[in-house]
Amino acid sequence: MGRIAGFTIIELMIALAIAALLLVLAMPSYSLWIADAQIRNAAESIASGLRYAQAEAIKRNSQVAFTIDPTTGTGGWTATLVIDGSTLQTGTFREGASMVTFAPIPAASTTVTFTGLGQIDNALGPMTEVDLDSSTGIAGARKLNVLVGGNRTGIKICDPQANIKFGNNDPKACPP
Repeated sequence: MGRIAGFTIIELMIALAIAALLLVLAMPSYSLWIADAQIRNAAESIASGLRYAQAEAIKRNSQVAFTIDPTTGTGGWTATLVIDGSTLQTGTFREGASMVTFAPIPAASTTVTFTGLGQIDNALGPMTEVDLDSSTGIAGARKLNVLVGGNRTGIKICDPQANIKFGNNDPKACPP
């Protein structure tokens, strides 16, 4: 009688042990990748919301306010028409950015108002920056900032760590 081809229980256990070891080794990198992806998603959402509010202000020749709710996990942003308070568009951070903390600068301001020319109405004490970080406390997670107004033109996503690594000449770096 011939031997039946297949795996022995020992071979199966060795394969499972190797798979488990590879999974344990890959988990920290995967967690860091997820944290970085969530921060990038949040930054892109805020920047696209700001650009939308600015474009709508120009299109409608009317003031449009962009307001952020920095609550981790349940927050989001809203673009509203100032003249009647109607909501033009909203975005939430529940999916894709649920583990990100948001810090508007200045801390007391969570709104930017664009005029009919697309400029920021400085009379209303606008938010000039949103700093994003991981709420999970994962070491090495990237931080990003979304810049708007101030002494800058336009809306920019920048990496504050790029200044340290590459100097202020890097396009990803935050301006001094």
